Amino acid sequence: MSQEPERRQPIFTLALYFKKSSAQHDNAPVFLSCPASLTAIDSPQMLFRKSAQTALLSLCLLSAAHAADTTALINRLIQAGHSSWIGSPELQPWHLKLDVQLFGDKAQPTEQGTIEEWWTSPAAYQITYTFPSYTASLIHSGNVYSRTKGTDLPPLLLHLLLRQVVAPMAPDKEISQSTPVLRNLTVEKIPLECVMIARKIDDNSEPPLSLFPTYCFGPGTNSLRMIYDFGSQAVIRNTMGVFQRREVALDLTVLDNGKKKATAHLSTLESNSALTPPAIDPESIEKQEPATPVAGNVMAGHKLSGELPIGQYRGTVVINATIGRDGHVRSVWLTTVSNSQLALAAVAAVRTWTYTPWLLNGKPVEVTTPITFNFVETPMPR
Repeated sequence: MSQEPERRQPIFTLALYFKKSSAQHDNAPVFLSCPASLTAIDSPQMLFRKSAQTALLSLCLLSAAHAADTTALINRLIQAGHSSWIGSPELQPWHLKLDVQLFGDKAQPTEQGTIEEWWTSPAAYQITYTFPSYTASLIHSGNVYSRTKGTDLPPLLLHLLLRQVVAPMAPDKEISQSTPVLRNLTVEKIPLECVMIARKIDDNSEPPLSLFPTYCFGPGTNSLRMIYDFGSQAVIRNTMGVFQRREVALDLTVLDNGKKKATAHLSTLESNSALTPPAIDPESIEKQEPATPVAGNVMAGHKLSGELPIGQYRGTVVINATIGRDGHVRSVWLTTVSNSQLALAAVAAVRTWTYTPWLLNGKPVEVTTPITFNFVETPMPR
């Protein structure tokens, strides 16, 4: 018997007003109401007008830091993660399909495609990406990961969209090892409680919102409405639904520096105990090897292009980066932060970098490498 997601009144749909359903309990989520489709994000009646997007993602909004019990915040994040994770072993097998629209640097539509996943258990699933610029299948079976021969890992943006449906929040271990910071934001009269999973900063400077992964909820709820990361990237979770007692986003919008980069609509999410993924020719796939560690001073000589950060303080920032076989940076992780503003500058720069592919036995491979920035204080211009 197939089970499809129950459509819920939108939890965060970019409306100018909100209302609480009388049918809800006092501690239930506050739902935002807006009948418009996702394409209405550019409408002047939407909460995040372009000016507001720029202001928010530039971190110029006023925020108030609140002293909150660390344990309570950690528990809240973990509970929110569990209630939105459809990769739990408790769930029945499922199949999903995302219809995706990508956008260029000037927010113009570029290409459309789909992402599909057939999930049987945490150790058995199959994902297929079908786009003009990237088409590949990824298979996880037991401890073996495979993907279509000659292909790289999916672009970070596509991976992000799928993760927002399946597992939008950080793992429990990462949350537990953080020092969460709660900040209240009001965006055009809509209150949000944003919790950043912060880590140690050497000079004890206050980290700006989204330097570390930041999750925003309605007041007093665990309903995830927005996610900030990298100091500039925001994921807006629009219409929401319920699937096997988990909350899932049916519509997503990704913004970077206030510019729309992608939208996605969950057109299919079905559960069936007899569900099986489509057959794939074993000759068309190859085993996916783990990323090769490469010393930072060695990898530095392979850098081709990208911006250099500018800092007005003295200090050091160390980032662990994963670089794909195509030379593009796939992920970044801050490991040493002497100053929060320097960290923002370093992360923003690294995300623009490209490298010549690293060759192992004559073949390009994915690598992990530390990138160290030693900032020398630069005087302010007069």
